[in-house]
Amino acid sequence: MHETSFSVTGTVTRAEFAEGIKAAGTFRWTRVAAALGTVWLAAAGITLDAEGVTVHPVPLVVAAAYAAFFAVVLPRLLVRLQHARRAAAEKHTAVDGSGITVSRGGETTRMTWDEVRWYHDTPATHVLVGRTDRRTCLLVLPKRLFTGPGESDLFGAFAHARAGDRG
Repeated sequence: MHETSFSVTGTVTRAEFAEGIKAAGTFRWTRVAAALGTVWLAAAGITLDAEGVTVHPVPLVVAAAYAAFFAVVLPRLLVRLQHARRAAAEKHTAVDGSGITVSRGGETTRMTWDEVRWYHDTPATHVLVGRTDRRTCLLVLPKRLFTGPGESDLFGAFAHARAGDRG
């Protein structure tokens, strides 16, 4: 398996990119912060005193808006912006026993297998997450770009053997 190599060229659709982002758990902490902030804001809308419970609707509406924005709107907006900025461009990806090379225009990024921390297989994509040059790298490879018979499955086995799930 050390001599195995793969090469794909193409673009990632927004749906594939969103699936990769979700698999990587990129916005998990955003949603946790949204939940905690919502609870805090909602608690400000409820007053407990000797006469009973008083509900203040304005802080509760603000809490609901906060939750909707940070848990739903913001992650979708960030996915759309990131996809438009980087992921939508056509890339050439070469994978071999020593690592992964992604070329886009005049820019080339190389990540060795030691730098790849996590691999996940989704229904439509292969997702690799790593860290190189003090920055996190997310690679979403659509399965449809693998044209040979069984090539996508072979890549999945290869990536899992190399990167595993060290997350």
